Amino acid sequence: MQHQQTIDPARLGPLSQLVGSWEGDTGHDDYSSITTNPVETKYRETTTFEPVGPIKNGSRELYGLRYTTSAWPTGEDRPFHQELGYWLWSPKDHQIVRCFTNQNGVTIHAGGHCEDDSHHIEMMANAESDEYGISSSPSLNEGHKMLSYKFELDMLNDKQFSYTEETHLKNGANEDVLVHKDRNAMTKLF
Repeated sequence: MQHQQTIDPARLGPLSQLVGSWEGDTGHDDYSSITTNPVETKYRETTTFEPVGPIKNGSRELYGLRYTTSAWPTGEDRPFHQELGYWLWSPKDHQIVRCFTNQNGVTIHAGGHCEDDSHHIEMMANAESDEYGISSSPSLNEGHKMLSYKFELDMLNDKQFSYTEETHLKNGANEDVLVHKDRNAMTKLF
């Protein structure tokens, strides 16, 4: 039997506000390109964050959250998007990292900088970057290669946050760039 370690919330920096389970039912998933009409899907979503750490790597000490997310088109029972990963906080250099894999096998390692008490978090990744990058299989890259990823989160209060997420994907069939945007407002369940 494993003993779950209690982590001082202050060690989680800006991530301390996210611990728990969240739900949002006003999600908007939009995508468009120069050659396609905009398509919108409304969705509901659940996300659970569990504290982890300290994670030691040499002299560096990280704290973070293990998380899962699932999203369903409104009125449907089968999720159209799922994620599994970590949000990590490095108090020494004020770096925030989100690393995750979605159900299609795309792995994103996004990062940014913020203060311990930030209520706004911004992270980015780019397929060409050696630091905060994007990786996927050759077959996914042939169809729709993800070029970039940007994520912004705003803590509205201790029970609500909102986020926006934008990805750019290259359509392998015609080299068209698709802009895919998601946004939702989340409420803490517990």
